[in-house]
Amino acid sequence: MTYCSRCGRQWETGQNYCAECGDFSAGPSAATGTGAPEAVVSAHQVARRMGRVNWGGWQIAAGIVLVMISLFSAAAAALFIASLYPEQEDAVATWISVHLMALAIVGTVWYLGLRHSRYPLAVLRLSRVRWPRKGTVLLMFGVLGASLIATAGYSIIVEWLGFERLTTPEVESDIFFDGPAVLLTFQALAFITPMSEEIFFRGFVFRGLLSRMGPWGAIVGSALVFSGFHLSIGVMVPIFITGFLLAWLYWRTGSLWAAIGAHAGQNALALGVQALSG
Repeated sequence: MTYCSRCGRQWETGQNYCAECGDFSAGPSAATGTGAPEAVVSAHQVARRMGRVNWGGWQIAAGIVLVMISLFSAAAAALFIASLYPEQEDAVATWISVHLMALAIVGTVWYLGLRHSRYPLAVLRLSRVRWPRKGTVLLMFGVLGASLIATAGYSIIVEWLGFERLTTPEVESDIFFDGPAVLLTFQALAFITPMSEEIFFRGFVFRGLLSRMGPWGAIVGSALVFSGFHLSIGVMVPIFITGFLLAWLYWRTGSLWAAIGAHAGQNALALGVQALSG
């Protein structure tokens, strides 16, 4: 008998990917040398390798509603708690709301999508951190660069056209903690936020749409949801582009860590520029 090297599930005869965690790198095909090596797996094979998930349209719709409700609830709770710390009210409110949203997202994704899975992290492609392949790293930095260029290009165009309502808002300096505590701002916005948003928008929404809409339909659909959640007309276009690129990266590499890395890099750069200029 042959077992998946990632999650331990027994592979059926002739099976070339794990139905539990989606792993493509082990099993009968790999054991006999007939499977495609990871380094040369095509984008179509990556889509297969990611595997089907046990959630779909209604779970995604319910998840969007629950996370949207959580967004407003977390903001209200954070503002109330932060009012007790008037000297750093905005920074405290941001930090608390980010962590409350992360808890809400993890709870939503687990309940609607992962609670019946034996290896939920493996389903999301988050089962373990491994040293990334050169190709994955290059794609991650390529997506990061493309997203930054697209955002900068969008800002230049709308400013040149005089569309002030469509201008991308700058990061507010009030959300930064003072002194060494500024690290808490980076921890929340350049680590927790990318992690939680990638789990929901790519790991849950994109994966739920993938087998039903195909890769390009799922990429566009998840990017639209990602853009809509940011609730600001000035960022909807660049956020859509970023969401499109991150979903493509997840599909192309089969790794949610790659999307998290690109997302974290973009957030960290935006925060760093504001912190240095402020």
